[in-house]
Amino acid sequence: MYDIDTISAINDLIKKEIEVAKENIIYSIDTQEGLQYARGKINALETLLQELKNLRNREDL
Repeated sequence: MYDIDTISAINDLIKKEIEVAKENIIYSIDTQEGLQYARGKINALETLLQELKNLRNREDL
């Protein structure tokens, strides 16, 4: 499918986005709606990371 460098780069970008969302929760969110949005974004990104890991593991078999 894709080479390991591409997958690693995508994983790194997703992890950076998760960190940015966490920092936003700490420092800049001032409404309940903003908090719910950020939590949903983090959840979606973490799910995406897990799915990428699962796909990579299936390819290794």
